[in-house]
Order: sequence, then structure tokens, then C-alpha cells
Amino acid sequence: MGLEVDNSDTDELVEKHSQELTTEELMELHCVSQQEVLEESLSEEEEEVTAKQQSSGTIREMLKAWETVASYIEKHHPNKAVAMRVTNLFNDNAVSHFHQILKRRQKQMSLDSFLVKKN
Repeated sequence: MGLEVDNSDTDELVEKHSQELTTEELMELHCVSQQEVLEESLSEEEEEVTAKQQSSGTIREMLKAWETVASYIEKHHPNKAVAMRVTNLFNDNAVSHFHQILKRRQKQMSLDSFLVKKN
């Protein structure tokens, strides 16, 4: 990596991290950690509520329409590199969310069908 480290650097790093945290600092770290977990949990619940409002069929239709648009852009845009970069960026930042929803639903359905008692 091209970094030069000598004994004084490592001694200083060890010394900084060898001090015990105060109860107040530990409590603050705990609160920050709990807040992050809570925010993540709320975000996932909000995503699920939004996802449940959309049928899998509607999501599949949208994904197929996007494939058609992306294909057209890639074929007819004068700058192929720009077209590819933009469609890939959109896929990564927006479309992947809907692919994940369908993937979660497929896993859930397969578990449900596995657990259904057959007579």
C-alpha cells in the first residue's frame, strides 16, 4: 500500500485504544447503535408496506417496459458508451430495488409452499 509505519506510530495507536471508555461514553455508543438499528428496521418496514401495495405482475410489467426502453436507447443512441453507462447506473440505483422485491417474494412463496401441509 506504500505506507510507512514506524514503532512510534503503532505505539501511539495502541495507547489511544488502550484507554477504557467511561460509562457515559459506553451509554452514548449504545444509544447511537440502537438508533441505527431502529432506523434500519423502520426503513425495511416502510419498504415492505410500499412493496405490498404493488403487485408482482405490475412490477414485472414495469421491468419489461424498462428492458424495452434500455434496449432501444442502447441501440439508437449516438454515443454507445454514454447510453450504456446511464442505463447501468439507472439499473443499479433504481431498477435493482424492484428486482429485490420480486426475489424476496419468490423466496417467501417457496417457503410457504414448502411448509403447507399436504393431505
